[in-house]
Amino acid sequence: MSTTSASAAKHPTGQPPGVGLYWTQKGQDPEIVFMLVHYSGDFSEHYLAGPLASRGFGVLGYATRYRAMQEGFVLERALDDIAAGTKWLMENSAMKKLVFIGNSGGGSLMAAFQAKAERDTSLKGAHAFIFLNAHPGRADVLTDWLDPSVIDENDPTKRDSSLDMYNPMNGPPYSAKFQSRYREAQRQRNHRITAWAKAELKRLNEAGVEDRMFTVYRTSADLRFTDPTIDPSDRPSPACLHGNDPERANRGLGYLARANTLETFLSMWSLEESKSRFKLQAAAFSLPTLVIQGTHDVSVFPSMAQSIYDLVGSKDKELRWVPGAHYFEDSEESLENVANLIAEWTTKTLS
Repeated sequence: MSTTSASAAKHPTGQPPGVGLYWTQKGQDPEIVFMLVHYSGDFSEHYLAGPLASRGFGVLGYATRYRAMQEGFVLERALDDIAAGTKWLMENSAMKKLVFIGNSGGGSLMAAFQAKAERDTSLKGAHAFIFLNAHPGRADVLTDWLDPSVIDENDPTKRDSSLDMYNPMNGPPYSAKFQSRYREAQRQRNHRITAWAKAELKRLNEAGVEDRMFTVYRTSADLRFTDPTIDPSDRPSPACLHGNDPERANRGLGYLARANTLETFLSMWSLEESKSRFKLQAAAFSLPTLVIQGTHDVSVFPSMAQSIYDLVGSKDKELRWVPGAHYFEDSEESLENVANLIAEWTTKTLS
C-alpha cells in the first residue's frame, strides 16, 4: 500500500510519502489490527508482521517519508504521514480495534501521534498501546550515548581525557562520582549543540537561507555499553547496538544524529526542543498499555522500560520482562514468546 498525506504528495518519480505492507492470513480480514512505524526505519517487513498475522491479526508495517532519511526528519510532517496510514486502514480493512506497537524508536514516535489523535478527533488513534524495547525518546537516547569528552564539535580528535569512558583510568567499573559527572556532561553537550543549532538557524534564516547540514561525532558512549553493573540485565558486555566493540563504534560515524539539518536536530535530538519525548505525552496516556522489555537488549536498558511504565498515566498498564535481544534476533524461541505475549495481552485487553 502507499499513501499521500496532508503535507506531502507523491514525488514526480512516483514515490509516495507513506508506504507499507498489510499482513493478514490468506482469506482473512481481521478486526484487530497492529500498526508499527519508526522515525527512519522501514517497518514494512517488520519481524513481528508474519508471527502476528499467523495468529489471526492484521499488521500494517509502515514507513513515513523519512525512511532511510533521518537527516531530514521533522516530527509534524511524520505525524501527517502516520495519519495517512491509519486512514488507509479505516478505508481498506475490516479493522474495529487498532493497536500501536512502538518498537525501539517507534515507541516515542507513535506515542506522539497517539497524543495528537486524542486532541484531534479527525485522527484515528489506537485502542491500546504496546511499547516494545522502546526508549523514552530520541533526544533521551542520544544524550545517553553522547561522548561528553568531545570539546570541539568540528574536530572529533579534540577531547577531555577525564571524561573519556574508554580511558582505562576512568573504568570500567565507573565510580558513582564519575557517572554523575559524566551524565551531566552529556546533557550539557546536548544543550550546547541545541544552542548552536538555534542560533545558526536564526542566522541563516535572516540571510535568506532555509537550513544546513551538520554532523555530530562520537555517539556511542553510554557507560552501560561496557559496565554491566550499571542498569544490570542479562545483556552481553561490552556491546552496543552496532556490535561488541563500542569504542570502535564511537570512533566511527555512528548512527544516532550522525547527519542532520538544523531543523531535524531540534525536532528529534534536542532535549530542550524535541516534542517526541514520551514524558511530554505520558500523563494524558489513558489507553491500556503494555511495556515489554527484552533482558538481553544492549541498547534499551531496564531503567528505560521502568521509566516508561512509571510515566504512563493509565491505570490499565503492565510491565513484562522477557528473554531476547533488541529485535529478538538472538533466537526464534524468544521471538515466538514475545509474539505469544502480545497476542494474549491484546486479546484479553480488547475482548
